[in-house]
Amino acid sequence: MENHGRRFLGCALALAWLVSARPGTAQTPEQEKLWAAQRAQSLADQKALADRLAAQRAARKADPMAWVRTLNPMTAGGWEFRAVGEDGSWAAFSTDHQLKRSGHLVTAWLREEYPEPQRSDGGDTYLSSVEKIQYDCVQARGRVLVVVYYTENNIAGGQQSEANDPKQAPWNPIVPGTQSDYLYQWACGVGGKTHS
Repeated sequence: MENHGRRFLGCALALAWLVSARPGTAQTPEQEKLWAAQRAQSLADQKALADRLAAQRAARKADPMAWVRTLNPMTAGGWEFRAVGEDGSWAAFSTDHQLKRSGHLVTAWLREEYPEPQRSDGGDTYLSSVEKIQYDCVQARGRVLVVVYYTENNIAGGQQSEANDPKQAPWNPIVPGTQSDYLYQWACGVGGKTHS
């Protein structure tokens, strides 16, 4: 009997929901005003956010280094600024700490910073990352061995890491003039001069 009562109550609630969700269900004038005000506020908030983002992007494009100067250089880790995107959408740092050379292969740690959230392959958002990259200085290609994503700039906040088996990590060509090219030129230049 108790089970029958629960089913009846469940059916009654479902029916009530269907009736209230049916198109054309009357709303009180107060509800209509409230919902209209909420929609208007939501649209105004979205526009304000879009305007603020557009102004920030314009400022970074006008002076990309102004944004870079807000980042922690993290010199204790040997990090040195290498490059910034023309529009200020990224900044790259490198360190010669743990730099290794084996023949024409150079392995180095690189740091990338972003003013706006990025998405990792796993779908997590991040503002900075460090990568252990191996470069082939003869064939102008590179492959990521380890990457650590951080939720905040200056490799801070929560982190997620991904590691690739060096035997299976795919090689990617270094395209001239790209962010990867700046770091490749540094790694192969420094790696060839300071390590044998």
